Amino acid sequence: MPAVSPQRIPQWKSWKIAINHLKLGVYPANQFNLITHTDQNSSPVKALVLTASLIAPTEVSRDWNFEKVGACPGCLSDAAEATVRRTVQSLPLEFSRCLDCGLIYQTPRLTRESLSSYFSAETFIQDPNGDNLDELLGYPDYFDWDKSYAVTAKLRLDRIGRFKRPPGELLEIGTATGSFLAAARSFGFRVRGLDLSSRFAAFARKRYDLNIDVGYVEEFTMPRSHYDVICSFGSIACWRDPVQALANIREALKPDGIFVMNHLDIDSLPGKILGNQHFEYNHASLVIFSRRTMRQCLTHVGFEEVYSQSERQYASFGRIAGYLKLKAILKALRGIGLENVTIPLIVPGTVFAICRRTPHSLRRRSDVFDPHFMLAPTMRAA
Repeated sequence: MPAVSPQRIPQWKSWKIAINHLKLGVYPANQFNLITHTDQNSSPVKALVLTASLIAPTEVSRDWNFEKVGACPGCLSDAAEATVRRTVQSLPLEFSRCLDCGLIYQTPRLTRESLSSYFSAETFIQDPNGDNLDELLGYPDYFDWDKSYAVTAKLRLDRIGRFKRPPGELLEIGTATGSFLAAARSFGFRVRGLDLSSRFAAFARKRYDLNIDVGYVEEFTMPRSHYDVICSFGSIACWRDPVQALANIREALKPDGIFVMNHLDIDSLPGKILGNQHFEYNHASLVIFSRRTMRQCLTHVGFEEVYSQSERQYASFGRIAGYLKLKAILKALRGIGLENVTIPLIVPGTVFAICRRTPHSLRRRSDVFDPHFMLAPTMRAA
């Protein structure tokens, strides 16, 4: 399945989207550009994009463009309603919920080229607005948070070891600093990584002497039936086309291999309590899953969950307060010197899952995506 991108939107629909948004007054007319470029098959295509540089002519947004997503990345339906609509540092941050399958996805979102630039930007890794939790374009300081990620690696490897013992081939998608891969190598796995951030990849190579490729998981050519374990922690929400990415992962796994990942369950109690203020609503999250929508994507490409529980990890008090956007508590923790104290915890609302391949792959979406979620036409947004 091709990636969900402007190339898939007929020109008439692109203009319809633009006209509707202009009528709604969402964006001024001069913020829409019709850009002609060349797709991967070298054929000229036109895409309607929202140019961030016109929204905010600042250093951070100079080269970042946004694109409308014309169909749900899960079931391909074009019926959706807006659930989140705000700006962060003058850049649009908007999410819609598919009215047919319930998947939440960001639209407009950073274009393919801008997404790579974003994840490699200093702003994403260490946002200068770190103290303003509502205006973050990235992490307050990823390297500070990575201290707890490194400790969490052992918890994850212990659970992986119940299903697949080293030695074996292990690939991590979304390696960031490489702390998990370094731990997996010390456990006896032969490791490799894939990340979209060239900056993170360079750091992981230098710090841990790791083999890290840079690319999009949906498109990256991986050896077929090669890996015993493929992991993705915190990155699955950042994929432009999660169905195609999962299909690519399935093909790269050995028949008895396992796919290990975690994801937010937006329908969980924490998701319902935090609502539109949930920390997952950020520019890095292109798709936000529930247990049901994740299961539908997995089933579609030929995966089944064989193990699932609430995520276990280590986190500092400061990281917890920052995640929940508790500004006053974060300030108090800093004042008494407890911001960096790390504790083990169960993370309600975040799912840790281990999946195996099934005999069937790439089923018809109509056979997989839940029709019971469908709303009556009268309940849909105009």
